[in-house]
Amino acid sequence: MTTVTHALAPIILVKLCRLKNDTLSKWDYLWIAIAGGLADVINPHIYLVDRLTSWSHALPFWVVFSLLLVIVSLSIRKKFKLQVVLLCSLAYLLHLFCDGISGGINLLYPVKDYFWGMTLVPFKYWIPLDVINVMLGYYLFRWRKIRS
Repeated sequence: MTTVTHALAPIILVKLCRLKNDTLSKWDYLWIAIAGGLADVINPHIYLVDRLTSWSHALPFWVVFSLLLVIVSLSIRKKFKLQVVLLCSLAYLLHLFCDGISGGINLLYPVKDYFWGMTLVPFKYWIPLDVINVMLGYYLFRWRKIRS
């Protein structure tokens, strides 16, 4: 899937789960979106074979990333809450899952080769998914507020 979907999907899911009691700020949502798209930003790829040899698309880096987030949160608690850290970590994990169902990932790379995945979401649906995510994001974060 594209980076657009990877960034928007987690904030849409968080927003849908928190419609009635949303205490997250726009900056919290921004951090969650960045975390969702981060794997593609720090190690870009075009072909599936490149994704399978990408250290940012594997669980060992996700563990390191999550630990770094916790350390940062403990250092500056007032600005980066543990709740946001958890959501950022889950957003990154959602990225890995989405790549897993759209061609696969090498789960344990570079420690060990362990391919996991399938093609439940073929390439031809990636751009339509982006459009749906942009429209749903606009509705949840903008249109819904205007209409209230």
